[in-house]
Amino acid sequence: MTLKNIFNISVCGLLLVSTWSCSKSDKLDVDMSQYIIDNPTANDLDKWITANLTDPYNIQLQYRFERSLMDVAKDVSPVKLEKVKPTAEALINIFLKTYENVGGATFIKTYTPKQFVLYGSPAYNSNGSITLGTADGGRRVVLYELNDLNFNDPAQVSRKMRTIHHEFTHILNQIISIPPDYQEVTKSDYYADWTNTTNTEDTAKKLGYVSRYARSAYTEDFAEMVAHLLIEGQLWFDTYAKSAGTAGQAKLKKKEAIVVDYFRQYFNINFRQLQYEVGKVLRDTYNDKTRGFTYAMQNGMLANPLVINFTDGTHYAEFGQSAKFKAIWDQCKTLLFTNGGRTPVYFNVVWLSKTRIQLQMNYVNSSNTALVAWYDFDFTINSSGDITFTYFDNPSTETPYANGRNAQVLAGFTPLINYLTGNTFTGDWMPVTEGGNYYLKFGGFYVKSDPTSYFYGKF
Repeated sequence: MTLKNIFNISVCGLLLVSTWSCSKSDKLDVDMSQYIIDNPTANDLDKWITANLTDPYNIQLQYRFERSLMDVAKDVSPVKLEKVKPTAEALINIFLKTYENVGGATFIKTYTPKQFVLYGSPAYNSNGSITLGTADGGRRVVLYELNDLNFNDPAQVSRKMRTIHHEFTHILNQIISIPPDYQEVTKSDYYADWTNTTNTEDTAKKLGYVSRYARSAYTEDFAEMVAHLLIEGQLWFDTYAKSAGTAGQAKLKKKEAIVVDYFRQYFNINFRQLQYEVGKVLRDTYNDKTRGFTYAMQNGMLANPLVINFTDGTHYAEFGQSAKFKAIWDQCKTLLFTNGGRTPVYFNVVWLSKTRIQLQMNYVNSSNTALVAWYDFDFTINSSGDITFTYFDNPSTETPYANGRNAQVLAGFTPLINYLTGNTFTGDWMPVTEGGNYYLKFGGFYVKSDPTSYFYGKF
């Protein structure tokens, strides 16, 4: 083939390529929006989410399945549609509004994640555990295992909300690091292989951890502490810490103090107020009976005495006093003074066990010597929360019991003993509407058939 022929073939080839290339620039009359399948029309659920979550909080709720928003190496199922709204409501009530009530709108706008992603099944891990949630880049929280969540079961709701508070703590820690002192409390006992059978719940507790998972790393430990203090509550935590032994309790309480100070110092959050807000919504909205006074009685969670002293503190002037109970107390004062010149000062209610209380009646004799008389009562609480007291004549020879058996002293306190044994009571935190400043500080009892007859005090 001659050079001229090669040149002619090449030119023809270029002309063909040029012609094909020109045809690509022609305008296509195609509406590609007809082929977009991931841009569905907003339904009623979407509109509710926009009105209740996106507009007020600038937060997106991604419930339509999107694999790119999770670990692509794991297989998970989409969340069921009927689980989306209850999940969003719990998110708003137990997380967003509680922080908003304490930290204000600015805190919410500044620190909360801007996207929540929902999946139906758990994300299974190679060590046999499951992932319930993750926090990504400080702006996204992914929640798993929602399809089996029963929103009528307070325990299940609490477990899921504990995950949210755990993950949000990670986000806060990405903004302000965990104080170095925290890691030092149990530095030598962190254990990456936390699912190992040697890491039992009891072992983790006695080492100063609030859960087995808390041992995996100090970052997880801090998040677990925050989540448990908020969701399980202070009484639960104090009971848990007490059962950890002397060393374990000291470590847990030290970690608690660092957590409380972290929120106060870096975010201007009153952590006790936040605990109150979370506990209140769990109790009032989700019927969590573990927040109730009677639950605490039945489960040995009232470690401190309830002090009823009408002359000490401002709470009786601030919140009032039952005239009917005052009449009972005045009878005791009259009888004690008439029979021996004694004067009652105050009394404590002490929980000896899950079924027994002790009244510690403090009084002075005619010589102004301070004395105490003890009276024990067994109590029962039925399924409706009704409390009945039965006097138990403890045969102990301890001096306070002997003082209580003194005929004149016993006669003097008989009106109070009869008041307790002759009525059915309801127990409650008091005052229940005064907010976090009084969180778990006051409690008392009122006669079920007559709420104007009551007594209360300070723990």
